[in-house]
Amino acid sequence: MSKLSRKILIPLLLVAFIIPVVTADVIYYYSGTINVNTTSSPITITPGPNGNVQNYITVTTPTGSNPGTNSFTATIYITNSSYAYFYQAVQLTVSSQIYLYITNIQASASYINNMWMIIQSSSGSTVATIQIINGGAAVSSPSTPISLSAGTYYISFLVQPTTPLPQPSTTSIETVTLYLGANVVSSTALPLPPV
Repeated sequence: MSKLSRKILIPLLLVAFIIPVVTADVIYYYSGTINVNTTSSPITITPGPNGNVQNYITVTTPTGSNPGTNSFTATIYITNSSYAYFYQAVQLTVSSQIYLYITNIQASASYINNMWMIIQSSSGSTVATIQIINGGAAVSSPSTPISLSAGTYYISFLVQPTTPLPQPSTTSIETVTLYLGANVVSSTALPLPPV
């Protein structure tokens, strides 16, 4: 072998050995076990005392083996008024200390100019007021957590429509979806995880 070929061959061999080492992935794997048990919900959601008034508001919660523990659907009827107040529409029964907050809000249209969720104690005093729609758009950041001890609470809704509204119809003109977080450990408002 000539001296020139050795000079070329040695660097080529070095490069051939180094490239796989540089481009190789090193992955360490760890394992964990998650045991899943069930527990009772810290809150139970049911229609409030004024949750069902024909042609004004209808509140429903899931039925079956575990009714009222995770969601509610409220159908509200608004007019070309300055405001509509749906007093004590939803009842929250809290079984142990929680920090309640709204994680996410979605609005499908802008027929509601402003909307607030008002949480009241069983005696009727206001615990918190949380704006959920501002200027026709859903509020984007999580609300400040509210400390609720065990007991009964009511959710009321104050709605300011964007007027004029369309003609009365049986078809919904807007859907507002809100996600409530109930932190049982601390007063930290954690965002809704991507699902």
